[in-house]
Amino acid sequence: MVPAAADNLGVAGTWTVLIPDAFPRFIFTWRIAADGSYDEDGRNSATERRIQPTFHGRWTLEGERLVLRQTEYNYVFDGTLSRTSYAGDLYLEGVLVSRFCAAKGETAPKRCWQAPLISDATAPPAWLEE
Repeated sequence: MVPAAADNLGVAGTWTVLIPDAFPRFIFTWRIAADGSYDEDGRNSATERRIQPTFHGRWTLEGERLVLRQTEYNYVFDGTLSRTSYAGDLYLEGVLVSRFCAAKGETAPKRCWQAPLISDATAPPAWLEE
């Protein structure tokens, strides 16, 4: 999908993210732009201190499937967008490392409601084949 259509679908804006299996003590913020780019910051949920420099990436949307690819590291967020929530799996160099969930706005989701991380997925995502 052409990223410019993101404004109409509610993708562009600020999202607050939990990555419970890989980074349980941290909260991340994505600033997703309609041009297909995004920026990511992270902070310690207890101290509010920054935990990383701002990372950058690109995103694509096909139907309800939103994929964010980080530039600095080979992290890929692959999930389902549902209006003001986004949830799915986080991969590092093609290996499933965590589930994640995000809520649009400045408030983090209370918790990720997805099933626990399952490392023996039946089929890898199509982007791994690219």
